[in-house]
Amino acid sequence: MLSFGKKSAAVDATTKKTPVVALPDPEPGSFIRSDIIRSVRSEATVDDLKWKLLSSNSTETMTFYMCLDNGAFAFVQMAYSTMGLSPNVGLTCRVYNPDGSKDGKMINHGASAFKTSDDKLSASCEEMSIDYIPATKGYAVRFTLSRETAFNIVFNPSEAPFKINDGKVCFGKSDKDGFVQAQFMPKASLSGTVMLGGKAMEAKGQGLFHHAVQCKPQGAAKWNFINFQSEKDALMLYEFEISQKNHGSDHPNIVSQGSIVRNDRIIAVTTNNRAVHVQKQMDPVSGYEIPTQMFVSWEGKTLEDNLDVKVEVSALLSNKLDTIDILSDLPYLLRKFIQTFITAPFLFLWYERVVARVTVGDESTEIEGDMFVECTFLSKE
Repeated sequence: MLSFGKKSAAVDATTKKTPVVALPDPEPGSFIRSDIIRSVRSEATVDDLKWKLLSSNSTETMTFYMCLDNGAFAFVQMAYSTMGLSPNVGLTCRVYNPDGSKDGKMINHGASAFKTSDDKLSASCEEMSIDYIPATKGYAVRFTLSRETAFNIVFNPSEAPFKINDGKVCFGKSDKDGFVQAQFMPKASLSGTVMLGGKAMEAKGQGLFHHAVQCKPQGAAKWNFINFQSEKDALMLYEFEISQKNHGSDHPNIVSQGSIVRNDRIIAVTTNNRAVHVQKQMDPVSGYEIPTQMFVSWEGKTLEDNLDVKVEVSALLSNKLDTIDILSDLPYLLRKFIQTFITAPFLFLWYERVVARVTVGDESTEIEGDMFVECTFLSKE
């Protein structure tokens, strides 16, 4: 997932909530699942969590998602990019309130404003700082957007951040084709303070953090990211589709990494998943067909007992938060450089109240929670 961009003013003027009648969930076997990779979950090491700061053609991000108890959803991100002629740092803050109001923007800085700690586990850049907390393996995050909007929040993980296998997935046959390397904290409790609409309040809620390094990010054509949170449970899906134009059919087309958290414990990590766009409609601004109904499926084995585990979520995507033109707020030279690889990158965001159907072995249950959906389209093939 690319990280830059701002909301297009034209989008707000044209986006309307169109009633959609739900279709039945797709039958098993009627859709392509992600390539099943042998998945070994291991704790992310200190070295994994360090800023890598690759020298060329890469984007590295630390992103913190917040489902606040007052109904608001927010995320902040620090991104270090070497996609252009010189390194660029992008800081993003976005807040979506339950009354439909929103705030946020993306701020660009030169690399000289970006500072890391000696151990490269913490970083700061003007409006934002990220401080690693060794005792809890969590983070303290500060972002001052304005007098009206500011965050000073601690992410307290229910478990230490993890990776699947070595954390790296190639966009082709080897690293030279590009890759993404990621570590995840799928569930964290939040503490601290936030300033929203000029009102200070205690930060309460649930969070997710991920650290990702993408080299040659143009190797992926589409991304789906799912972040489901309830008080004690969480679901995460990180899925991309490899561009067939760049890579042949002799290696996986769809790759995903998922996790299932029950009662604040990671019970499974999965690579046999899929986010299906059941119904779609044309977005008039971007020209992409975007989902209006989604079916999300995770399948795998539990970590402790090796029991079959399956999770399904069905959702009509009616609460659209934003449409983001990724290139619109980038510096000119970086924008032109990226456009040589990625023709029309757009990001679409939703936030829905859904029910997850969870089956572990012979036992099934339903969990109600809030689901953030992020769909990224990078090129028109």
